[in-house]
Amino acid sequence: MYHQKEDRTVKVIRSGKSFEISVFDLLVGDVCHLEPGDLIPADGIFITGHNVKCDESSATGESDQKKKLPAHDAIAQYNAGADPRKLDPFIISGSKVFEGVGTYVVTAVGVHSSFGKTMMGSREESDDTPLQRKLNDLAEAIVKIGGA
Repeated sequence: MYHQKEDRTVKVIRSGKSFEISVFDLLVGDVCHLEPGDLIPADGIFITGHNVKCDESSATGESDQKKKLPAHDAIAQYNAGADPRKLDPFIISGSKVFEGVGTYVVTAVGVHSSFGKTMMGSREESDDTPLQRKLNDLAEAIVKIGGA
């Protein structure tokens, strides 16, 4: 169910080497690069970088930019007594990198990611409306008359 228009390349590090791969080939455990303007392809944990801010409005509905903190810094600050609500090492798929550069480790891809779950929820098939049922009956009647 992959659409060519949704295909794009992302920069990842696998086995210590840098690659450009299709978003459809992204795997849990890949280390993915973050750069301004990037649409984040998968959920993950921010590991290294500088001044990364993300626009998560498409994923969370919150319009303000979220400053991301590398996971080891977030843990250290939490252990030192910092407010955990202000420590955000989580990268959410479907959001956009507003500024800064960094890397994150992928924790969820495809339908298992935040964005994937949202998209799958909006694709559920609904029952036919009364108008659709009447139109289907009309179409069947036309076919029967045409056949006779």
